[in-house]
Amino acid sequence: MCSKSKHIYKQIRITLLVLISGLAYFSSLAQEEYNPYATSFAATAIDGKLYLSWKTRAGFTCQDIHIEVSRDSVSGFERRGTYYGICGDSSERYYSYVLNNPILNARNYVKLELGNIGYSNTISVVVVKATQEIFVVPHPVESHSILHFKNKEKETFILKLYDAIGQIILTTKTNDEEISIGSYSLPQGFIYYDLYADRFQRYRGKLLVKH
Repeated sequence: MCSKSKHIYKQIRITLLVLISGLAYFSSLAQEEYNPYATSFAATAIDGKLYLSWKTRAGFTCQDIHIEVSRDSVSGFERRGTYYGICGDSSERYYSYVLNNPILNARNYVKLELGNIGYSNTISVVVVKATQEIFVVPHPVESHSILHFKNKEKETFILKLYDAIGQIILTTKTNDEEISIGSYSLPQGFIYYDLYADRFQRYRGKLLVKH
């Protein structure tokens, strides 16, 4: 083979390799971002449970669908539920599942394992359930931390925050059942709270501020 033919052949091989690599790359991206077998994937957190819904393509329901949960969006996923496949149901419709054991008082990252065809997209939702009468999520306090408490009667609660030497650094009030304390400019380290309403028990405690 002459040198000119070898050069042309080499250029064709390089061009084909680049095209194949590019197709594989974009195919990989598409698989990570979207899976046609599970669309409209959504989750709602109510009283410590996750109510999931999704839509599947026709003929896919023989596959078991596993619900995986993690504290972050890229690692540490573990199986916490399974929607068992029903062979013969070929309809394209919405399906639902109640996850009774999500990660409480934290942001949950959730995805569906779709057998041998990969995963759905990953969604996230904060799951809150009071294990005490008053709590802060997330804690230590960050910019999006919220103080939760019971106030079904919509009483006026007053919150006072104190620094380490007892000086008042914040006073606010609400008729709701939560206060977004992370949105305030608070000093680093431990602070102390005093939460009270006229006809209710007074709550006192301390929080750690990191932001």
